Amino acid sequence: MRKYFNYIIVLGIAVMAISCAEPENPTAARMAEGEWFTVETYVSGQVENSDLIERFILEQDGNFILEDGNGVLSVGTWSASDDMLTLSVADTTGGGAINLEIITMTYQKAHLVQNLSGGVLGDVEIRYLMNKDINDERYD
Repeated sequence: MRKYFNYIIVLGIAVMAISCAEPENPTAARMAEGEWFTVETYVSGQVENSDLIERFILEQDGNFILEDGNGVLSVGTWSASDDMLTLSVADTTGGGAINLEIITMTYQKAHLVQNLSGGVLGDVEIRYLMNKDINDERYD
């Protein structure tokens, strides 16, 4: 009987230790996975439609598919930190990286900023307000 009592005490202590652990805060990398659609775009400066992001899919294995304003698809790998989402395009012409500053990101919504600079266009800032498609539901 005493043996079972000791098991119950050990089990109780283990349950208390697990239940008292602090939950992990969600990270941008965890929240970023999924299919994102651009709801609104704000552009300061001139930009071609092909430079604007329509949607992208960030897969759990680190790959992505991006569709631009002209319907052209790009693929590559992605990574995220607390304040930056980087899409590295796998391109036969040398590729490049699309750096999106994370202003805010939740599991359903994101506010991202892309800064472009070029000779003719000058400096351009593009703000994306995006919603995630979860289980075929868009959060508009």
